[in-house]
Amino acid sequence: MKKILLLILFLFPTHVYAASGSADTYTVTMLKVELCKEVTCSSTTTVAEGSQSVNIASLSAGAEAGAFGSTSGLPIGTTFTHLRVTLDRTFTISGSVTDSNASDATCTTDGSTEANATTMHVGTKNDTSGKTATALEIVDAGSYGSGGNITIAYSSPSSAVSMNVGSPSATQMQLIYALTSSYTVGLVSPKVKVAFDVSSALGANVDAGGTCRMYPNEPTVTITISD
Repeated sequence: MKKILLLILFLFPTHVYAASGSADTYTVTMLKVELCKEVTCSSTTTVAEGSQSVNIASLSAGAEAGAFGSTSGLPIGTTFTHLRVTLDRTFTISGSVTDSNASDATCTTDGSTEANATTMHVGTKNDTSGKTATALEIVDAGSYGSGGNITIAYSSPSSAVSMNVGSPSATQMQLIYALTSSYTVGLVSPKVKVAFDVSSALGANVDAGGTCRMYPNEPTVTITISD
């Protein structure tokens, strides 16, 4: 049996005084999944392409994600070392986060639509009654909030080999991950099992002006591929 275990951490912002919380809902849209023979993914084999939205906080998320595309028809004898995934950079998330560095103020998603590539979602402060599913964007790298106390950077992800926001199009993002061990395609199409952890997948900080700024944080995704 050949087995690949990928621990994929969607490492988004790095920021000062980070606060995170569990997401009640966390919907991502997968656009493409490719297997690569080397780290730059200059030569790829596509295993999934289209548009598959998955609420990874739901019990059925693993099955839905695992069913995106097909592993049949992979070139026999080819050895893959990396995986590249293309996502829509807008996620739909609901939940609350308590910022212990702001007198335990709680920020809650409220459905407002101001989030975009250069603007974080402004959540409701100290009212958790709503938790409305809200579109949150993976913002461009830079400083955000009054006082610029939330710093976003993508150049050195701790789990992904590389991360490009706004690529291959302005509304998308791409991440490349190393497989924990290389996988050589045999006669049997491999099976894919996916599991998600969203216990700290929603991020928020109260900025220097007292405003809740909210953003997608780090869900952990474990993918097992086996014959």
